[in-house]
Amino acid sequence: MASNGKLVFIDIDGTLADDDHIVPESAKKACREAQANGHRLFICTGRSLPKIERSILDLGFDGVVSVAGAQANLGDRVLFQHFITPEAIDAATAYFKRHDIESYQWQGADGMYISQGYLRHLQAKKSAWNSGEFSRYWHVIDDVEIPEGSTLGHVIRASKGSYFSKPDPDVSFEDVQRDLSPWFTTVHASYDRISPNNGELLINGVDKGTAVRDVAAALGCDIADTIAIGDSDNDTAMLKMAGTSVAMGNAIHGIKDFVDIVTTDIHDDGLANAFVTLGLV
Repeated sequence: MASNGKLVFIDIDGTLADDDHIVPESAKKACREAQANGHRLFICTGRSLPKIERSILDLGFDGVVSVAGAQANLGDRVLFQHFITPEAIDAATAYFKRHDIESYQWQGADGMYISQGYLRHLQAKKSAWNSGEFSRYWHVIDDVEIPEGSTLGHVIRASKGSYFSKPDPDVSFEDVQRDLSPWFTTVHASYDRISPNNGELLINGVDKGTAVRDVAAALGCDIADTIAIGDSDNDTAMLKMAGTSVAMGNAIHGIKDFVDIVTTDIHDDGLANAFVTLGLV
């Protein structure tokens, strides 16, 4: 890494790739040029590793931070990996059942464990469920074999949860955030179009921000030389941790209010323009 080389953390959905999971050509070119100039680029996503398209991984990033900061990979090397405790998985699963929240999933390096409600959501979307690329990583929770005397939490390995409720929920996002706070930090997820009550359940004390800090430390990079680029609430921690923060023009949840730079929309060369402003290309 050049002495003036930066460590750049890039969110996927709404930042690198659009709603149709397409990465603009200008973004691909900017990433290649930045790497050629001695900067190191990490994807930093809420998705688990098995849920990231091959087409995105094949762009050749230096590393991947996945499951909202719970895991970091540098090539084939795992830098760190955090798991949700069995008790936390069981507590949240019971809570979802109690409050009629039918659509939820647990994600980790082994794949995605989903409820029947989430399965129906995927089948309606068609794309994700039937995709040959991902199909072997989807596991329906009801199909998971749980030995006598054990629980779901003890059987699966997960690093993040996410959920969305019915459009007229009996508990609000704030209720869930408060009620599950002994086990999780709950942030807004990307299901706003489906329900106002939706969220990502992160391990307390582990998020995209702690990942930026820990990856930088592992690579011997000063936090001042880190850059984070994102577009929504689940990027807040990494944007606040990084030396320089950038919000996409299409950013939501008020993150434009506290970042250092606001670039253009994802469909208006937002990532490429940010790289120019930052002097990476």
